[in-house]
Amino acid sequence: MPLSYVTYDLYDGYIHNWLVAGPHVLPIQISEHTDADTLKRTIFQQHYEPDSGIIQQPVERGPLTEGTFTLGDYKGNWNYTRCQDDHFVDLTAVYAAPSYVQAWAYTQVRCPQSQTATFVLTSLGPADVWINGQHTYHHEGLERQNIFFSVTLNEGANEILVRFEQVTAPLGYMHAIALRLCQSVAPQIPIKGINVQIPTLIQDIVYRDILEQVFNAATLERDTYTQDTLITVRWPDHFKTKGDILVRLQTLTGRIYAESQLNPATGGEENHLSYAHQVPAGPLEIFMLPRLDLYYEHNVRLQRKMAIWNLGIQGYRPTPYATYAERRTEALQHAAMQMENINATGPFAEIAKMALGYWREVNEDAFRQTLAGIDRHKYGSVHSLLGLIGMLIRFGKHASFPTNLPQLLKTSILHFNYGCSADMLESERIIYYTCELLAGQLYPDQIFEVSEQNGQWHREHGERLALSWLHDRGAGGFATWDSNVAFATDMTALSHLIDLADSEALWELATVIMDKLLLTLALNSYQGVFGSTQGYAEAISIKGGLLAPTAGITRLLWGTGIYNHHIAGLVSMACMREYELPPLITEIALTPLEEFWGRERHITVLTDLADRNGSPGSLNSVKSVGNYQGMVNKVTYKTPDAMLSSAQDYQPGTPGSYEHIWQATLSAEAVVFANHPASTGETEAHAPGFWRGNSVLPRVAQWKDVLIAVHLLPDDDWMGYTHAYFPCYAFDAHILRENEHNVQWAFAQKGNGYLALAAARSFTLIKEGRNAYRELRSHGTHNVWVCHIGRAVLDGSFEAFQEKILALSVKFEDLAVQLPTLRGETLAFGWEGDFLRNGRPQPLANFKHYETPYCTAEHNAEQMEVKSDAYLMRLKLASYELRVTSSM
Repeated sequence: MPLSYVTYDLYDGYIHNWLVAGPHVLPIQISEHTDADTLKRTIFQQHYEPDSGIIQQPVERGPLTEGTFTLGDYKGNWNYTRCQDDHFVDLTAVYAAPSYVQAWAYTQVRCPQSQTATFVLTSLGPADVWINGQHTYHHEGLERQNIFFSVTLNEGANEILVRFEQVTAPLGYMHAIALRLCQSVAPQIPIKGINVQIPTLIQDIVYRDILEQVFNAATLERDTYTQDTLITVRWPDHFKTKGDILVRLQTLTGRIYAESQLNPATGGEENHLSYAHQVPAGPLEIFMLPRLDLYYEHNVRLQRKMAIWNLGIQGYRPTPYATYAERRTEALQHAAMQMENINATGPFAEIAKMALGYWREVNEDAFRQTLAGIDRHKYGSVHSLLGLIGMLIRFGKHASFPTNLPQLLKTSILHFNYGCSADMLESERIIYYTCELLAGQLYPDQIFEVSEQNGQWHREHGERLALSWLHDRGAGGFATWDSNVAFATDMTALSHLIDLADSEALWELATVIMDKLLLTLALNSYQGVFGSTQGYAEAISIKGGLLAPTAGITRLLWGTGIYNHHIAGLVSMACMREYELPPLITEIALTPLEEFWGRERHITVLTDLADRNGSPGSLNSVKSVGNYQGMVNKVTYKTPDAMLSSAQDYQPGTPGSYEHIWQATLSAEAVVFANHPASTGETEAHAPGFWRGNSVLPRVAQWKDVLIAVHLLPDDDWMGYTHAYFPCYAFDAHILRENEHNVQWAFAQKGNGYLALAAARSFTLIKEGRNAYRELRSHGTHNVWVCHIGRAVLDGSFEAFQEKILALSVKFEDLAVQLPTLRGETLAFGWEGDFLRNGRPQPLANFKHYETPYCTAEHNAEQMEVKSDAYLMRLKLASYELRVTSSM
């Protein structure tokens, strides 16, 4: 078929339009005793080929038989890709096991005459570049670098092929490249007069261009849908392009649940697909494509997919309901239905069926799939193994227990490697320790394959490590402070220790640490939303409380939250029989004070949060650098109407990763925070990414209902801006206004809670793209954000709150701010110096372990006393003594 060409402009010198193939994924074997850099170099050398292997012309496919290639046993195909604002061809993904991955990006540039240009290749791993079929550059670096090299371009079309590689751990390594064309005499200045062109087999180029405009202009108002929420695709008010398209709502495997044909020729067009409760819960995608006759008969294969998450019939509960027994049954029934994706739920849906007595519905194939993953030591498989061990202890003697399963489980348990590296997150380590001691408890006389020790040895070894872990948590707190995902993981392990460990010492201390963990969760929650600053945030749940790993657990325990796809901790807690939630913790969670002001300090032992691109360490760990140790000092302020939480002065100016430094919470979906994005990526493998983490950590200080975040970005920062998550759809009302001092404020209301947000460099509400009407973007490398929350009982109506905020004389400087608050105080804070309240320095460090209206405790305290008007609870942190609780 004859080729046609689609033409594009450069974007500030960057090529944004590519044909991309891959990734080609090859699992690799790694050694715990080899540092990551050495290991990666060895793997890259083993797989290196000096030739590209691409012989046939890369082309955007029309007929599906075209636009393909074969390299060895790998069959690839070329797909059109348009870069986002970060300029990256980004194939970063989460992998089940360490892997070598390679991909290819192809495009053409057309020059008016022959010329020399400087190519600036940004790569996060090895890369090779071919220009017009000639191997032009080979890069061997392991970390993110900008590589400059000179290229001679011919008059007319010039072919560019880039092969880029990565060795991935399950999380934490970005697989991406960007390419910029600059002047040869001034390599920082983008070249002009050059166009990009993509070869295509789609014959009607004009119609293809229209389709691309229509697809790119489509937006969603939210990422997550529940109950009666209408799943709707929208086009901007100004959009006038006409093009017939088909819009589908489907699962990731292509099962279609809604479909409509439309022609968005007028601005503000909306396409209503379905209510959330009418389609399955879980990850879904909006799939846009041409009319079917054009797609299949005329081979117009252009398409776009937008990812969403659906919670189906589930709705958020901001207030408590039902009894614990009723909620337990409800929770297990919810979990029992989460069985379609074994990779996500492991064996816990089947365990829930057993707990409910639904033995006829137990799916034995699910266990075989889970065991296969465990035997391959698949990432996260240790969680599944713990669930299976607990299941065997709890239900293994039941008459309906699958006959062949005990022997299959025994084989996997005895073959598993229970060793874990010191740089694993603390929540992962306790899962390993619990697995090891329970496995040894099950088979005390059996020899375990990896260690060649018997089960009794493993029981004693696991108990010793678990006790050490529990003591550390009692003395110093939680390294990944207030992390939704870490807390849910901790509860999974603790629930098994409390219920199943044949050790009184373990049972008692695990009970105390469970109390401490749940107390921390209750202190830092608002209407069931664990809306605190976090030491390790999950990308998928950072935009609110709907997808949080602890949301189902809090709904089970005290009746606020929502059931979602996170069921390991939920099922583990629901199966627990030897633990009773102290009523004081329930009271703290459900009975808000008129004003709560709490300070905490936790010992931070995190792995490689300062270097996200690799250095000595284990590729099996979440991060692959040595240990980083420090402290976090955090504060939380909340009223019955809102909550504001932050990490004080936490490592400002250093590279960030998984940390979520501050957040304001008005409801499960009405959350606001600001960060410095590293890329536009929003997967769990992007750390930091667009919303999760910070490329460079800010300096933050908070006094009660006012927070200040100061950002100092590098002069050559990749993104060049900070931004705030501001979900317009989630508020009862919102508005952007500017006062007479030229300070711009974004206001939001949810119920009786108010929020005001300002930035020294002002901001723009983004109305297009993936985060339309959810992002306030503020350009500039020096910036200061201010957040002030309010409430109707103090500030009157929402309109009155706005006027009071606008009347404040806020004085922004380059990297500092001075402002009066609505409570009659004056705050001053900057990149350097003290945090001043009414002219007096306020502490940002060396807090007590806990200092709240309910409890005060120092680090390494032997006992922690928690009390309210009705209850008293004493946690014995430094011994094996059980907690003491009583009514006042």
